Amino acid sequence: MATSNGTYGVYIPEVPLWIDNSAVYSDLKFDVVNSTSKKTVFRASGADSALAQAAVESSAKAFPGWARTHPTERRRLFFRAASLIRARQEEIVDIMMTETNCSKQWASGINMDVATEFLEELGALATPSAVGWLPPTDSEDRLALVFREPYGVVLGIAPWNAPFILAIRAVATPIVCGNTAILKASELSPRTHHVLGEIFRDAGFPPGVLNIVQHSREKAPEVITTLIAHPSVRKINFTGSTNVGKLIAQQAGLHLKPVLLELGGKASCIVLEDADLKKAAKAVVMGGFLHHGQICMATERVIVQESVAQAFLDELKRAAVNFNPGSAVTPQGAVRTEELVAAAIKDGAKLEFGEVSRDHATLKPTILTNITKDMELYYAESFGPTISIFTVKTVDETVTLANDTEYGLTSSIFSRNVSKAVKLARRIEAGACHINAMTVHDEPWLPHGGSKSSGYGRFGSRWGMDEFLQVKTVTIMDDS
Repeated sequence: MATSNGTYGVYIPEVPLWIDNSAVYSDLKFDVVNSTSKKTVFRASGADSALAQAAVESSAKAFPGWARTHPTERRRLFFRAASLIRARQEEIVDIMMTETNCSKQWASGINMDVATEFLEELGALATPSAVGWLPPTDSEDRLALVFREPYGVVLGIAPWNAPFILAIRAVATPIVCGNTAILKASELSPRTHHVLGEIFRDAGFPPGVLNIVQHSREKAPEVITTLIAHPSVRKINFTGSTNVGKLIAQQAGLHLKPVLLELGGKASCIVLEDADLKKAAKAVVMGGFLHHGQICMATERVIVQESVAQAFLDELKRAAVNFNPGSAVTPQGAVRTEELVAAAIKDGAKLEFGEVSRDHATLKPTILTNITKDMELYYAESFGPTISIFTVKTVDETVTLANDTEYGLTSSIFSRNVSKAVKLARRIEAGACHINAMTVHDEPWLPHGGSKSSGYGRFGSRWGMDEFLQVKTVTIMDDS
């Protein structure tokens, strides 16, 4: 379905809601605008409270049957879905690039490749997830059985910055465990998120197992409150900013519902004096500037030992010269980063590389030194292509500075002494630490999540499955 903009006679594809394996159109339209072309690329049907309730009721109706579906059947459907994604890869990559203004590298590599592997990993774990326990009891006459069971309807709220993989992560893990799921799609990437509904339907998933709703910004409080408050929604997962994550957790708490949160970050890369400086510099540039810095794991701070600080900075500048960071998904995001950098320079930070320059939603990447604690950039997540360099003398100082943040999502260390780096990694308050690699790293078979204001709980493989299964104890007394 498409609509005319009425002014130029251009027809714009419309993105429906997805309920019961069918497209649902509403009168609550909103536009999706490409931040570089400034053109409306999609027009989406938005949800209100009534449509949100309809989505939940559909998933609640589907839950009993899906929960009883044999794990081998779930596995078959997941492998089929992965194959369908590969078959539609070029189309999905094009949608992502059109909608979120990302690079082909970001859309095809991080999103598509990891997404298919994620589904296949979950499919392979479908049968092991059904295994329970036979714990000992206090009597030979009593047998105890501990089952793992799904919760019911799970609400997954996914962001726009890695739209395909993060949408899959939000709903696929609950679904493989026997839950049904509602994907609350981002208003900035509804078409990308909508594809997942089509994939799951074509793979053979029953109606209601996955429903997808999106809404305009104005309808966000109404729709999200309705979804969280509905009695059939038993658990929520959210990936996004810390500020919004706090609001989600507050609302869930009012209804005593558990949440899984993967929130913001302020990742540090530590460069020790024995590091391969050229390798470290390339990783920092990639980790800091990739996807315009719009990654929760992006490298924001680089902490370098004093003895190699200048040599590392020289390598970093060389590595940054020809790096194209791309563009932000909205001009507002670019403005926010630009303001943080400009304010820091005004207050005494030194611009070592780049320039404070913005072309609508595109920033020139910057490297700064002399960042102090009284500058907002010291603590704030920039979510843009800017890196702050700090120089310290000792290894202990690197840890102190890396932990001087409310966030704790990821980190990295560069050193030729791996044993020393591992000991150092254990001291960093973050959910992950990558030695001799950039801070941006995730794999379908690894746990992913943070600590402190970066959230709690874990996505990924069996750790993610543990989040969406609850245990039930059954005892049998036989004293005959």
